[in-house]
Amino acid sequence: MHMKDSFMLIIDKVFLTKNMFRKYEISKIQYLTSLLKGVLIILIISYLFYENLVYAIVFMPYVYIYMNNSAQEIQRKRKQELLNQFKDGMLAVSFSLNVGYSVENSFKEALGELLLLYGDKSDIVIQFRNINYRIEMNENIEDVIDDFARKSSIEDILYFAEVFRYAKRSGGDLITIIRNTANTISEKIEAKNEIETVISGKQMEQKIMSMVPFGIILYLKLSSPEFIEGLYGNIAGIIVMTICLVLYILSYWLAQRIVRIEV
Repeated sequence: MHMKDSFMLIIDKVFLTKNMFRKYEISKIQYLTSLLKGVLIILIISYLFYENLVYAIVFMPYVYIYMNNSAQEIQRKRKQELLNQFKDGMLAVSFSLNVGYSVENSFKEALGELLLLYGDKSDIVIQFRNINYRIEMNENIEDVIDDFARKSSIEDILYFAEVFRYAKRSGGDLITIIRNTANTISEKIEAKNEIETVISGKQMEQKIMSMVPFGIILYLKLSSPEFIEGLYGNIAGIIVMTICLVLYILSYWLAQRIVRIEV
């Protein structure tokens, strides 16, 4: 091995030890985008419901709630993506076991397949590199898999880690276990995709309906301002519009719960 290659290998291993797991963090662009969207929403609400942008200060905590919900949605999608990638990783490991590789070497072979499928920057490639590096450092493979599963906080991967540990220590059929894990995850992903296809139309309807109240108020303000001018600039109007806003928030929250189905 050339000196340059040896140096790059050392750098790569140091990088892996410092980045044992990227915990679904959102990027700065995503953070800024959700911040701007949250601010825009409270400005729109302040204008349409109270005709006074000063009320945006009162609604400022909503920006934090909106950003938190956006981050959770991004993390949910990344966890789902990682689960899908993990399924392909287990299929690759299973194939390597079938052709005679040891469990440890099967993870090394699977890494090459995952590089071709998902690229160098994907979460699963980063994690399989870390797994292989820790195996090279003579760490117990059951502990490595268990650590990966725990940090992923994905139920299917946690279950696989438990079964894998038991099978490895008791001499169980690892090929069958890994294959069954990949098949189970595939079935869950297919079921989730089918459900999302069925309810996608309802989700779009819910998004459109959630914009209708804003559209009605804006239409009245532009076409017939005298019709709703009594709702602005007085205590009674503020109370009425606040009640309407609370009812809208409750209905929106309920609609979101109805169209969100977890598999």
